[in-house]
Amino acid sequence: GKALGFNGSSTYVDLPIGPLMPTLSSMTIATHVNFSGGSGSWQRIFDFGTGTTNYMFLCPRQGTSGSMRFAIRTAAVGEQIVDAPKAMPTGWHHAAISIDSATMTMSLYLDGDLVGTAATTLLPKDLGNTTQNWLGRSQWTADAYFSGMLDEFRIYSRVLSAAEVRYLAGDR
Repeated sequence: GKALGFNGSSTYVDLPIGPLMPTLSSMTIATHVNFSGGSGSWQRIFDFGTGTTNYMFLCPRQGTSGSMRFAIRTAAVGEQIVDAPKAMPTGWHHAAISIDSATMTMSLYLDGDLVGTAATTLLPKDLGNTTQNWLGRSQWTADAYFSGMLDEFRIYSRVLSAAEVRYLAGDR
């Protein structure tokens, strides 16, 4: 197959406007990521939202040296996060994030391993119709574009089991 390449300065994928999230209570987003690193701050693997007060994103590292992070926020409810213990390493890795409406839990995976969990009061459907659905770009204009490659980006309308995430991580 072929991966999507991102140059860290101007390339991103603009997904359709509309009901990407409103139908999802539980979900999993999974992708293979080749993170190049670089000096860019707050690079995004994906960022779906309507601006800086309504979003859901995954970044390989916070700022330029922090840990891998998933966050979700609406204008009515402040940011809820789940962090990995460290930044995503450079090179090819598999990342997945799940939100489970039955347990109101967010789970973050790296290379098939659960690296972080956190409680949440927000679900993807709470974002409503999102108008800025991007791979490789942030809702914040000051943040860097993603530097690296993405392959097999998938959105599931259910929570994948840990075994299913491990299976996806092992297919590279």
